[in-house]
Amino acid sequence: MRILYVYDGDWPRGATRVAKQTRSFASAGHTVWLISRNSLGQPRRQHEEWMTVLRLPHFGPRWLNRALNFPFFLNPVWIWAIWRAAAALRADCIVAADLPLAPTALWVGRWLRIPIHYDMAEAYPEFLRSLWACDEMGWGDHLVRNPRAADWLERRVLPRFRTIFVVSTEFAARCLRLGVQADRLVVVGNTPEDVEALGVRQRMPSDLERWAGRPRVLFVGTLIGDRGVTAAVQAMELVIRAVPTAALIVVGDGPDRSHIQAAMDRAGLQQHVALLGWRDSADLPAYYQHADIGLLPFRDTPHIRVTLANKLFDYMAAGLPVVAVDVPPMRRVLGETGAGLLYPPGDTAALAGAIVELLRDPERRAVLGERGRQAVMTKYCWREDERRLLAAMNQEPSRHLANSRGGPARGSMVPPAVRLPR
Repeated sequence: MRILYVYDGDWPRGATRVAKQTRSFASAGHTVWLISRNSLGQPRRQHEEWMTVLRLPHFGPRWLNRALNFPFFLNPVWIWAIWRAAAALRADCIVAADLPLAPTALWVGRWLRIPIHYDMAEAYPEFLRSLWACDEMGWGDHLVRNPRAADWLERRVLPRFRTIFVVSTEFAARCLRLGVQADRLVVVGNTPEDVEALGVRQRMPSDLERWAGRPRVLFVGTLIGDRGVTAAVQAMELVIRAVPTAALIVVGDGPDRSHIQAAMDRAGLQQHVALLGWRDSADLPAYYQHADIGLLPFRDTPHIRVTLANKLFDYMAAGLPVVAVDVPPMRRVLGETGAGLLYPPGDTAALAGAIVELLRDPERRAVLGERGRQAVMTKYCWREDERRLLAAMNQEPSRHLANSRGGPARGSMVPPAVRLPR
């Protein structure tokens, strides 16, 4: 089968889930092309080991490039690029990642008479509500990041997808409440591909050497308001009273970084908090292996109540005990596996208490970490999620079975040849 994957970000940045899915498609024998935006002026065409990457054109002025690459379903650049790529590939189906370009993928699928699958990695309207509640938004966001508009759009498009992949059972329940048929929902979690690699001891990264010999609490992820890292910095004021050498290591970047830095400066925690910035996913196992606790201090929002971050399972695979906010998905996984401690949302003292409790008890950390690792090796692993992903895709009858001699499907409007960037 020939699959076009529509990714609304800049490949490969932030594409952990996308990379896993496309590798799984390719390993099952499918041909995969991926189309992404091009904010950074990267090559228009790139060959990965398992797929071909096509990027949008990169336009001269930064403001113009940002506007023309913006993932909005009415953006003519995206409409043309998706249609052109699907036609050139003679795609049997399209997989659309997240809501902004889902309607565009549906239009192209209708024109070419091929089915569309939707990878719903985010509950997009709830994600936007989290941004409005937890981050600083501008006047333009009322137009392009409007939760009510996203609600309307989501309800319009959800019934039209052949399959909807969601990251948790809580997410699936939300879709059922929106009227999606149960047989169209498939849970494909944010579990790690290579559990063994996450457990292999590695050399300490050079930017951690300053913190060597000290108890280290690790947060890895995008720095936006609902991730709660500012609250974790505030909790460190209480942690160091009990464990004076403790350090919080933050690996990631995003719009909330300035607020985190300000909280750190106000509390005078420069010797106890490190903001290391974004790191490539291939480099992250070394940070996991040189930490004592994996931290998920998220805020309690409707978005956080239905999603499960891939970092939860990465921490577990690396043998790290987890300290996480008590919201339904975290409660379910940690309650089932016994891999960490929960604390009430918004309770900074309780967060600090959970961190101190584990930092003072290395034997308990080891027990919780081993429980998490065993759970990821047996149940919460990509092997199981991949099986569900591929089973759903393999139910798809090929559009080209009746058209295997090379001509376009009748009425598909596919030109005889479409040239793409080399």
